[in-house]
Amino acid sequence: MYYAQNEKRSFHRMEINLPIEIHKGGFSYQGTCNDLSSTGMRITFNDTGLYTDDHVEILLDTKDNRFLPLHAVAKLLRVTEGEQGGFSAAVEFVELK
Repeated sequence: MYYAQNEKRSFHRMEINLPIEIHKGGFSYQGTCNDLSSTGMRITFNDTGLYTDDHVEILLDTKDNRFLPLHAVAKLLRVTEGEQGGFSAAVEFVELK
């Protein structure tokens, strides 16, 4: 793990690359959390059906007893198609459960 800081950001981001579950309107999608901060995360996924401004639930379980699972309601700030296929999204936490 490493911490990255961009001068424009108020919070540190931590690269983690862990699997996540994304839930929207009764559908479940699999993805990866690429980095995490106290206010959001950057995720990647392969399925269509997730769009900018969508509200979703995200579950991240590290499978490590030292770290509690993350369960959040989040807003997809922007969704872009990747050069190698798949999609990337900037995510803002709306509520931590």
